[in-house]
Amino acid sequence: MNSVTFSEIVRIHERPFFLGRRGTWRQLLPWALTLALGLPLLVLVLHFIDPETPLSFIVLPALAGGLMPVAMMGPGRFEMNTRFDARHMISTLDEALTSLGYRRTASETDHISYFRPRPWLRGREGAIEVAVTPNALQVVGPVGSLRLLQQRIAH
Repeated sequence: MNSVTFSEIVRIHERPFFLGRRGTWRQLLPWALTLALGLPLLVLVLHFIDPETPLSFIVLPALAGGLMPVAMMGPGRFEMNTRFDARHMISTLDEALTSLGYRRTASETDHISYFRPRPWLRGREGAIEVAVTPNALQVVGPVGSLRLLQQRIAH
């Protein structure tokens, strides 16, 4: 892996998939229930444990943690640059994505698609697209999955 370098994960300035479409109640329902029921329960438990703690010291971190999935689901991109032909890295990429639960769905000479079936996602949401160039693989997908992918490939 000495001849492979990773670029930083760059956010693509698009709306996350659940904000761009109507009828996505299946994606929003678990998150909304967690915010509506789980966070107040967490705040009450933490306040019960230490009633002297100011409520803002409990509520603000809980809200920040509840909003974290929005940051992880947005689209992003990174590149894997090599000194040799980038097609040699495809098998390593396949192994890493398979370990994350993704399956290859389309494969062309310059483009590969991966998909991880999840019951709360519709259609191709959460898919990873890979553009193959002579010395680089450009990977586009959800930021959280890209971070996990970089960790799997680097180790």
